[in-house]
Amino acid sequence: MAEESTHSVPAPRLLPWHDAAVSQLQSAWASQRLSHALLLQGQDGLGKRELAAWLAAAVLCEKSTATLEHCGQCTSCALLAAGSHPDLIWVAPEEGKQQISVDQVRAATERLTKTSYRQGYKIAIVEPAHQMTGSAANGLLKTLEEPTPQSLLVLLTSRPSSLLPTVRSRCLKIAVRRPSREQALRWLQAETGTAIEPQLLEFTGDAPLRALEFARGGFDELNDGMQRSLGQLLAGQNDVTQVATEWAKSALPQRLTWLDLWLMSAARSALGGSVELFTFPARSAHLPSLSRTLNISALYAMVDRLRALKAQLARTALQRELAIESWLIALLQTLGPTSAAHR
Repeated sequence: MAEESTHSVPAPRLLPWHDAAVSQLQSAWASQRLSHALLLQGQDGLGKRELAAWLAAAVLCEKSTATLEHCGQCTSCALLAAGSHPDLIWVAPEEGKQQISVDQVRAATERLTKTSYRQGYKIAIVEPAHQMTGSAANGLLKTLEEPTPQSLLVLLTSRPSSLLPTVRSRCLKIAVRRPSREQALRWLQAETGTAIEPQLLEFTGDAPLRALEFARGGFDELNDGMQRSLGQLLAGQNDVTQVATEWAKSALPQRLTWLDLWLMSAARSALGGSVELFTFPARSAHLPSLSRTLNISALYAMVDRLRALKAQLARTALQRELAIESWLIALLQTLGPTSAAHR
């Protein structure tokens, strides 16, 4: 669910809500005005990676035409399908790391200056571009200012404001926009063969690919795990450090979203004076009754603190376990047994 060189190159794929971005790319290509640097921007879960892979396939295809399509049969298409095209460089954080290093960017930009192996374009795709170090981002500037002929640099990001203004200003911006709720639900039903709860799409921020993953069992797994670890924590049966470490290892953005919705549900329960209101969207109550009267102001303060934490962790992965642990201690002081906060 994250975007990812620990990640393999995705298969080229266009999704229904990509139409506007594809039209913009095809128009620029047909008129020979496609910029040497593109910024594909949009929230996670909209298929930016698949769109970038489609663009690479269309540009590198030996039978590429003015319509910007790929044949799927030529040698270049076969190399792409095998994940071994020598003129495609996919740059992502190395395994175990959260940022793209200056050495990675230098290696990619150096390859862009070389002669193409297939006598065509050379393409470097950087994702997530907002996770480049400052030195790595600066390392792109020469390539952006003095591009090599038949080279294409594609930056993928869900947070364009986190990029250097000098980088953003030198790229053609391609917005990958969210589909309407109705379009997304139709697509999800076609993919899964069953109707999807609108609340599940809401949980993912209207990101269809994330919703698809959750619809195929990912949500129940996340929900059960969060119920278990949080329930144990509130009962004083688990340690905040252990829980923080567990949460930091996987699906952290989704865990934080879950907590946000859970706390808002707890606030509704307190305001309405009924445990029946203490539910996750479209689901029954998922945690035992809390052991003390809920302080509504304190609940909303925890929501504010959670959202600030989510924004902080989106900018940097440094000390994430400590940040989560600090938030959990505050949660226990608000909701759980006083003694549990110090376990």
